[in-house]
Amino acid sequence: MREQKTIVSGIDFGTCFSFQKITSAVVHALHPARMIVALCMVLVLVASGSVWDSVSDVDATTLARPQSQEELQRLRAIAIAQAATSLGHIAPEGSSKWSVIDAQHYLLAAWADYIYEGDVSEKERLEFEQIYLELEKVRRRGPFEASASFISLQWNAIVDAGTHGNVVQMWEGVVAVVWELPQHLWRAGYHWFISLYGFLLVYVLCIGGGAIVRMQVCWHATSERVQVAEAFCFSQSRWRELLCAVCGPAMVVAVLAIVLVLMGLVLMNIPWLNIVGGLLYGVALVLGFGLAIIAVGYTACFPMLIPAVVVEKENGSEAIQRVFYYVFSRAIRYIGYVFVLLVSLILGYIFVRLITTLTLDLTANLVGIGTFNDSMHGAGALRVETVPVVGLAWYESFAGYLIQLWETILRDLMIGWVLSAFFSGSTMLYLLMRKTCDSQGMKNIGLCEADSSAEESA
Repeated sequence: MREQKTIVSGIDFGTCFSFQKITSAVVHALHPARMIVALCMVLVLVASGSVWDSVSDVDATTLARPQSQEELQRLRAIAIAQAATSLGHIAPEGSSKWSVIDAQHYLLAAWADYIYEGDVSEKERLEFEQIYLELEKVRRRGPFEASASFISLQWNAIVDAGTHGNVVQMWEGVVAVVWELPQHLWRAGYHWFISLYGFLLVYVLCIGGGAIVRMQVCWHATSERVQVAEAFCFSQSRWRELLCAVCGPAMVVAVLAIVLVLMGLVLMNIPWLNIVGGLLYGVALVLGFGLAIIAVGYTACFPMLIPAVVVEKENGSEAIQRVFYYVFSRAIRYIGYVFVLLVSLILGYIFVRLITTLTLDLTANLVGIGTFNDSMHGAGALRVETVPVVGLAWYESFAGYLIQLWETILRDLMIGWVLSAFFSGSTMLYLLMRKTCDSQGMKNIGLCEADSSAEESA
């Protein structure tokens, strides 16, 4: 039998290993236009959340701290008492009724007077800083700030688990943010917050995420750079479909949950009817099974919902059916793509955080060399807890405020990159699953039809 030899002149790794397109999209998330969109999303969410916390008189500190309200009150009383008797002072009358904010103001005023009277030792300075930080730990936090602290803690845990290759801990962090946090908010009684702010969060993710997905799709299909205004216009023209795709499965889960609760309330609490409830418990199990399947599927499909609406000429329900089919028909491959996306996000975030930290530190240190006053107080790398500087002139305080403002924008850009990278990578994840399940080319996207429909809607 004659042997035949095949000579291979080269390998197209981009075709053989398609998963690298997800990593490439995460890198392209640093494009200025996408970063502008992501920054706008972060600013809207932070500003609205801060306004909510400022006008609502609620204490959600325990959301971010694994302790009871009674334990928190005890720690607050101890911290306030320490502030009232700090620096050798006798506790003022009525200090037992102080809030944490009142204790902080008193401590800062006492420290300013103490500095004015003469030199202070390093031991006294450390005492002041320790007491102030103890007050800061137990300060009242609204539902938005507490939720943000919870998400930040879990995200750092996910990143740390990713660097150590702990897949289980990564999954636990994702579940804590997606599943546990909404339950904590609801059980704590923050129903208006989770309803109104939750709707705003979903709307911002739909509009901003749709714009970023549009930019990634156009860049991948035609190497075209879409302007920010055009991307926003496109996503706004399809806001109904986007909201339907993102909220549809969640609404079905909510309806099934309400039905099960009502079955227990009506059928299990009334004598004789509980026998009927026992007979119908099989129906309840069927509903519970459907709820579990939809909830798990919704969590798994979430990264592809917005890309499905943007890429395809479909409404929300059709997009949901499409992505559910993709996930359940090629589950193993989808898990692999999601893993690549998550690893790319973690590695990219570590790089972005490193650059952000170096930028803040280098700028603060170099500018601070030639600064001979306290205008640079608080400037520098990311700090979890800071102690205010007292005794500043008004111009030093104002300059410090402006510096803090610019550094906050840079930190918000770092957070915005996570959103930009998630939606950019999710777009390529959807296109890869689309190619696998429907055998459609990754660049076979009806952009012209989408443009015309967007113009007609506008």
